Amino acid sequence: MSWYSTLPVFLASLAVLFVPGSLIAAALGLRGLTFLAVAPALSVCAAACTAIVLPFLRLSWSMGPVVVAALVLAVVLYGASYLTRDKLAMRSRWRFERPKAGTYAAVIGFLIGGVSIGIQLVDAFDRPNNISQTFDNVFHLNAIRYILNTGNGSSLSIATMTSGDNPPSFYPAAWHDLASLVVQITGAPISVAANILNICIAAVVWPLGCMFLTRAIARPSAYVVAAAGILAAGFSAFPLLLLDFGVLYPNFLALSMLPAALASVAVFFAVGNIDGIPVIARFSLAPILALGLAIAHPNGMMSLIALSVPILLASYVCYWVRRKNQGAGYGRVIILGAALVLALVTMVVMWKYIRPPAETATWAPVQSAGQAVGEIVTNSPMHHAPAWAVSALMLLGLAVVARSRHNLWFVGSFLVSAVLFVVVSAGTDQWFRNALTGVWYNDSYRLAALLPTVAVPFAAIGLAWLIRRIQLSWLSGWERARRWFGSQSRPKTVSALVIPAGLLALFLALQTLPLGGEIASAHNIYSTAPDAPLVSRDEMTLIDELDNYVPQNATIAANPWTGAAMAFALADRNTTSKHTLAAYTPSVLMLNDRLKDAASDPEVCNAVHTAGVGYALNFGTKEVHGGDHGFKGLLIENTTPGFQLLAQVGEAKLFKVTACG
Repeated sequence: MSWYSTLPVFLASLAVLFVPGSLIAAALGLRGLTFLAVAPALSVCAAACTAIVLPFLRLSWSMGPVVVAALVLAVVLYGASYLTRDKLAMRSRWRFERPKAGTYAAVIGFLIGGVSIGIQLVDAFDRPNNISQTFDNVFHLNAIRYILNTGNGSSLSIATMTSGDNPPSFYPAAWHDLASLVVQITGAPISVAANILNICIAAVVWPLGCMFLTRAIARPSAYVVAAAGILAAGFSAFPLLLLDFGVLYPNFLALSMLPAALASVAVFFAVGNIDGIPVIARFSLAPILALGLAIAHPNGMMSLIALSVPILLASYVCYWVRRKNQGAGYGRVIILGAALVLALVTMVVMWKYIRPPAETATWAPVQSAGQAVGEIVTNSPMHHAPAWAVSALMLLGLAVVARSRHNLWFVGSFLVSAVLFVVVSAGTDQWFRNALTGVWYNDSYRLAALLPTVAVPFAAIGLAWLIRRIQLSWLSGWERARRWFGSQSRPKTVSALVIPAGLLALFLALQTLPLGGEIASAHNIYSTAPDAPLVSRDEMTLIDELDNYVPQNATIAANPWTGAAMAFALADRNTTSKHTLAAYTPSVLMLNDRLKDAASDPEVCNAVHTAGVGYALNFGTKEVHGGDHGFKGLLIENTTPGFQLLAQVGEAKLFKVTACG
């Protein structure tokens, strides 16, 4: 399959990401960059919440109910704007303004950044139908198939796929819901839909969010928002890292939404530079996007809370100073102070309880504190190559913001992310480390991926400041030359276009150099090689041929650790296991241990009938993490009594169970 043939899948992915949210954003009276940045996050919230509600209404999962739900919410928000006489919202829905120079610059910056990210991911994925050869991908792709087959995408019940006889627990299914919609709309293979959706999230949702957040922080500039769009493509820690390590698709979606959500929190508390936001939009965006983040992945919401603490403090201090300068009383200040304390206590309680079980937070520190600080400064977390160009710009941007004291709260957000990374990757006190970063499974990779959220805006501010300084120096030098030589011309074109274009091109080239190692790493992870860790080339060939041997409604006994369970996602054939960490019914447990004894053990045949198993895949003993998790009953040989070899590609074998009649 060629990348050109996936154009319909790209369009469908963009429709899933933008159509529902655009209805809501339009009802709120949003325009321009704000509209585009929050629309995907609103779509995620609408889709994830709709998926939870539909099972209670006995309705199947599809795009139609998502659009209807978005329309209902849009009508409610429009009505609220009308009832509150929000004139700004009413006018903005029908007002057309001629684009300004800054708008064109922002569009160009977004296109350059988005295309750069797209090229990086196309290089990493190699082919549209390649899959990530990683542990978690067994669950993620199978979960998409499960949603398609059951018509149920609820985060409250998707874990039924792996819970055996146990009740399901909550699992964030927003990403899987979106991917399943893309498959429904286009009929594309699950592997293709997942890759194209991820490209759209990384190349569209992420840079738009970074541009929106940067506009909320930086002083007005024709270049700063455009620079954010371009520089969003210059960090190895995101979006590439979470599409390589793990693979952490839900976390990836949540972090892609995080910049827009953080900017919305700034709007809510009236800090930052974004004005012209209608009242209902100001107070509804942050709660809606926080809900969407929570269902995309609770880590996303907790990251938002952590980075928002400086916003709350800055908002309160500004209000206090304003009341003092006005000579007003302190009654309201005290009341708001009590509310602030209550909010912080609530955050602490959430921090304690909204976290994975302690037994899953097993990741250990990976380096010293000095190394961690060095990786933050050079934007090279998890031992990636230093990104000297964007790091220099980031440090310059930090200095500009600190010196101007304009939106100093964002320096606080930067420090929060830095402290979290240092603690998780280098912390030696286990209790303190678990208390602070157990929310992220104590996983250094997850918090490394958080760093670009705060680094991109500072790098953009640094680049915009540098452009302006060079422009001023150029104009000053030209003015002296004009006086000396008597020229009447002014170099406006060079100053306004050539200088920023040259600098942007220079930094675009410099920022791509350190990404080579991460792209190569991801390329290896997505390669269906003869010795691929999850599904080898021979095993993939056999999975592709299952249509020729296994009926649609049949069930295949499979070991998920060897990749055999991917037959569910890739060939649409039910398997006894759909994830490496699944719980099993007693009958499936027996088959995992003793299926090959079916011809001589009546108990095994009883388990075969109970589980409805008619076929078995033997992908050998090589597991994705190189361990040994048993499943000895599935190591069936060509001469094993009671089994018929139907197909073999290399060492990968498909058997029909004949022992049990």
